Order: sequence, then structure tokens, then C-alpha cells
Amino acid sequence: MSVHAQLREIEQERKKLAAKQKRLEAKASKDDALKAKFENFATENGYRNGKTLSKFLADIYGVTTSSDSTRRTRTKVTAELRDAIKSEVASGKSKNSVSKSRGISYIVVDKMVKGGYDHL
Repeated sequence: MSVHAQLREIEQERKKLAAKQKRLEAKASKDDALKAKFENFATENGYRNGKTLSKFLADIYGVTTSSDSTRRTRTKVTAELRDAIKSEVASGKSKNSVSKSRGISYIVVDKMVKGGYDHL
């Protein structure tokens, strides 16, 4: 690639970055304006700040954050577990219901059914 072609490419990248920066700055100013509007609404309606209002609304509507849930523990796959899951699926239970009842990811249950753990 020639030097001139590389310079043109760099200039095009600068133009793209400038356009992206302009879009992001516009979005940031719009977000800041919306946040200020929400803060004003909250204080006008008797709340200390917008965060207090949002927590109150989350409590009313039962919205929880993802940090409330605990992480799934790693499953130790044994031959007994593999055979039990295969028999449950063979008896007609869906792989999804087996994964939820056992606390194992669907992907692992699917791999067991397809024979991925037959070496155990």
C-alpha cells in the first residue's frame, strides 16, 4: 500500500471519528438534559432526588437489579447425574424443564443428551 493511500485512509478514519464524536456529544447532552428534567420532576413532587424516586418506583413495580440474583454454581458432572438427566429427557420431560429443576444450564443438559459426557 502506497504512502498516499495510507494517508487517505487515515484522513477517512479521522472524518469517521469526528462524526462519531459529534453524535456521541449530542447524545450525551440529550441524556444530561433528560436527567436534569427527571431530577426536577422528582424534587417538585416531594422526593429528595431522582434516585429516590426511581427506587420508589422500582419497589412499587417489583423491578429488581441483576445484582440481586446469585450466580449459578459450577456443576460437577458425574456418570450418575448424566444417566439421571438422560432418563428424565427420555421419559418426556423437556430439556429446559430438566435444566431449571436441576439448576444446570440448558447447554450442559443438551450436551449430555447428545452424548458429550458419555466418556464418564
